[in-house]
Amino acid sequence: MGELTQSLDAFGPWDWACVIVSLLAAFIGVYALKCWRDLPGKVAAPTISASDAVMGLCTGLLAFGILFGLVTQMVAQSFSTYFGFSQAHVFTAAFSGQLAAALAMLGMGAVAPRTLDWAPSVETDEPKTDGSPILQALRSFSVPRVLLGLLSIFALGLVTTLVWKGFHVAWEQLFLSGWAGQPPADEPQEIVDAVLKTDVDTWRFLTIALAVTIGAPIMEELAFRGMIYPGLRRLGAASERHGRWLAIVITGALFSAAHLSPSAALPLFAFGAFMCLVRDRYGLLTCMAIHCCFNGWNLLWLKLAPNASTL
Repeated sequence: MGELTQSLDAFGPWDWACVIVSLLAAFIGVYALKCWRDLPGKVAAPTISASDAVMGLCTGLLAFGILFGLVTQMVAQSFSTYFGFSQAHVFTAAFSGQLAAALAMLGMGAVAPRTLDWAPSVETDEPKTDGSPILQALRSFSVPRVLLGLLSIFALGLVTTLVWKGFHVAWEQLFLSGWAGQPPADEPQEIVDAVLKTDVDTWRFLTIALAVTIGAPIMEELAFRGMIYPGLRRLGAASERHGRWLAIVITGALFSAAHLSPSAALPLFAFGAFMCLVRDRYGLLTCMAIHCCFNGWNLLWLKLAPNASTL
């Protein structure tokens, strides 16, 4: 409670604006979630083969889990050797790794189109569209749909963050009483600290913005919602009732674990799981747009209201 009081004492006008706007967006998001729940449509059965599902699943995991890290390390080492190491090089290297991983997944999608799932899989009353999966995803894309998904995520983010904060406080009290082990540190992700320490009018901030608002959303959506989730869903298709939801839960858990942030694990899980529903209804391009907007929103408030956005 003392830390919270100290944080509130440090609030400026932009911090209070961040709180008000975020709460307003979250409350509107509750209505957006209700609208989402009431949308008509029936989830179609997966149409990809088991072999394509395995290939897509493995490609997504390898591209995100291995190729991204390898290329990032190689580029970072190159910069360190020839130019000296700096924070700008860290995010330039990260963006290079994101680009390499994205290109690898797109390449696999070009060679074996069914390994990368672009198109919506929810059958609605809208006229059916022909053409490639990418064109179907493009026709399902619209600004209102991006806004609906974004507001829904704001609501889910607020609820899951409050749940985590309450759970963490209870855990700390149990630890102080000797009833439980020490809880994980309730600290923001490392990227948050990097953003806070970087001036907007610098080359370093541009590299952060590229990696956070473009590179990460595209790479992560290609991996998690384009390949991993469809692969898991197809492999679990034997259970028509539970297979899809099991795939959603596993994808959300993998997405959360990949970010290595205990304090944000629950919100990240909700984000990763809900984006699977977005992919099913509106396709992969809408997922990418929502993810880019969400990361951009957080980046903006981190610079305008650092005290409020890191509570």
